[in-house]
Amino acid sequence: MTTLGIDPGTLFTGFGVVERDGKTFRAVDFGVIATNPNDEMPKRLKRIYDELSRVIETHKPQRVALETAFYGKNAQSALKLGQARGAAMILAMNYALPISEYAPREVKKAITGNGNAAKAQVEFMAKKLLSLETETARADAFDALAIALCDAFSLSPPRQTEPRRPAPKAKTWKAFLDANPHLIASQ
Repeated sequence: MTTLGIDPGTLFTGFGVVERDGKTFRAVDFGVIATNPNDEMPKRLKRIYDELSRVIETHKPQRVALETAFYGKNAQSALKLGQARGAAMILAMNYALPISEYAPREVKKAITGNGNAAKAQVEFMAKKLLSLETETARADAFDALAIALCDAFSLSPPRQTEPRRPAPKAKTWKAFLDANPHLIASQ
């Protein structure tokens, strides 16, 4: 399964293509689409659309994963972000690709285990999970890879675990812990 992760923005749109083969994940391509801040918005959105279209044509992903809009105090920024997200959504629809959306906290939790993780932690874990050693990409590209990984993780089949048999009633804490070693947290 190949997923195109998109971290939308009108100045910088990050993209990351992640391929999943069983339990193995591989970064196929990633980068940033930079637009000229002096261009009118329609021209910037067209550049984002055209470049993402090139990525889809090249790598043929089966899915698209987007980060949902972050609602901050600046309405103008939220509006611009929404326009970039809209361009990416229309593109995915034109290629008949299913779209999944993930909140920033959801992506952080999936990648680092902490929904409040810093951008540097997300970048570190994306690199580690994908065995990347590059330092040259912008954070937006690693965010896009993290979004694609989050989507790939959400499609993972549930882990099979053996059902635990109830432990016999214990008369002391030591007997209880001896009968339930899985409940002991290691330090």
